[in-house]
Amino acid sequence: KTPLSAISPKKTWEGTLGGIILAVVLMYVLGYFTQSAAAWVWGLIALVAAVAGTFGDLLESKLKRLANVKDSGSFMPGHGGFLDRFDSLLLATPFVWLLLKLIN
Repeated sequence: KTPLSAISPKKTWEGTLGGIILAVVLMYVLGYFTQSAAAWVWGLIALVAAVAGTFGDLLESKLKRLANVKDSGSFMPGHGGFLDRFDSLLLATPFVWLLLKLIN
């Protein structure tokens, strides 16, 4: 397993790429079967969310390391705290919003 970044050494390229591919394929299939939008749009949304979410997670990890904080809270011990539950959304949400504005 190849580490993705020194910021978060437990994350690997293999896991990241596998997660992105799985997200894109599943959302494409969901879009295809629900026919609520073009299937490629669902796949593109998943791609943007997965990539931006990964960067959001790495950004939050970097901020915690700069502050010398292992967990951002104690609500869920061993899970990194409250911010770790939402760090991916910090970047994924605005990027998906921007994508949808560009498409429509």
